[in-house]
Amino acid sequence: MKTFQLLSLTLLCSLLWLPEIPAHNDIDYFLKLSGVQKTKFHPKKARNGKLLVTNLDDNRDLLLNLRRILLQRAANNWSRLYSYNWEYGKIQRPRKWNEFPCPLNGTKSKRTPTSVDKLRPGDIDVIAAIGDSLTAGNGAISETIVDIATENRGVTFSGGGVADWRTILTLPNILKVFNPRLYGFSTQDGVAVDRHAHLNIAEPMIMSRDLVYQVQVLIQRMRQDPRIDMQRHWKLLTIFVGNNDICSDMCHHDNLWNFLRQHERDLRNAFRLLRDNIPRLVVNLIPAPNMVNTLRQMQNIPLLCQAVHSVGCHCIFSETYSRKYLNTISKFISRWQKIDEYVASLPEFYTQDFVVLYQPFTANVSLPIRNNGDTDLRFLASDCFHFSQLGHAAVANELWNNMLQPPGRKESYFIEPFERFECPSEERPYIATYKNSFVRQ
Repeated sequence: MKTFQLLSLTLLCSLLWLPEIPAHNDIDYFLKLSGVQKTKFHPKKARNGKLLVTNLDDNRDLLLNLRRILLQRAANNWSRLYSYNWEYGKIQRPRKWNEFPCPLNGTKSKRTPTSVDKLRPGDIDVIAAIGDSLTAGNGAISETIVDIATENRGVTFSGGGVADWRTILTLPNILKVFNPRLYGFSTQDGVAVDRHAHLNIAEPMIMSRDLVYQVQVLIQRMRQDPRIDMQRHWKLLTIFVGNNDICSDMCHHDNLWNFLRQHERDLRNAFRLLRDNIPRLVVNLIPAPNMVNTLRQMQNIPLLCQAVHSVGCHCIFSETYSRKYLNTISKFISRWQKIDEYVASLPEFYTQDFVVLYQPFTANVSLPIRNNGDTDLRFLASDCFHFSQLGHAAVANELWNNMLQPPGRKESYFIEPFERFECPSEERPYIATYKNSFVRQ
């Protein structure tokens, strides 16, 4: 059964994940640059992270066209999809006549700062996102499982910029209030290779071991964009990976300690590339949630969602797993999160113009519960795994809050947008770093 699940998942990966095509059209360029060698697929060999790129990744154009067909299908049914999500409360309620919750005085520096510790929200010029299907926006406005393949990239919490904060709360839409010239966010639905995806280069099924590859893509895309001044502009990148490692890869490793050590190497290598190639960069690192304590605790969810979880997240969801196994897995997920926090705190990743900020709000977050004890599915897409548009808005709100909260005092909530909304203040006008939070400037 496990072999069948692995084969099914791998085939799904081949349909959903397409390596980004670089501008010079050498498709294998970044694979070679990242040290990835193509192999022939065999399910028995798909253990311990050995199969990265196989012959299943051939015919990229065919697979890309399939994703575009699904996007067009969603576009043709947009009114129905939107109405369905609105009816079930999965769409953020507009705040058409509301003023922005924060005063704007002092939120942009008079002169461009030269230190990450003096960075105000309005100083961010360019925004980017790396991640998996949660960052790509899969199924954010969906009705059926088929709709989960649609990348609603323009509404994603870290990289979407459709409309504005009143109707679509995202991190870019928050930052646009402070700097209307913000650039890099996705402006409509689509795949990562589309021009309007801009710097939201998230891809479904991305794992930790794909980070170096994704960073190489981001570096080149920034360098080739005439609207980006690599030396002068301040840039903000949000990274959210690990969900697929935990859901579909962790249980296929013979040694989980090696699995964790490889994750640490992935992070170090990716951050070094970013530090050495993108000046004036702030990185938000968001940990994967402990799904043993979140998704497995969901109450009264549809049978179809349960079936999707058992296949798409089979390392967590299986009736054959004992409580002892789940406790062990939960501890390893906690260690995975601690690695994120540790690597982000390393001195080599805190320089005058580069910093990695660990934003822990997802680490131990609990899904909202309705009055009857059931999980509040308004925040989730039709598969009860991905975020709905309301869910993306809630995550964007909490990411923003964490960016302004000092290290060690960051909160973790999953609630309605704007219920708790942090604002820069005269005492704390900067994006929170260790030095500007605890060291007198």
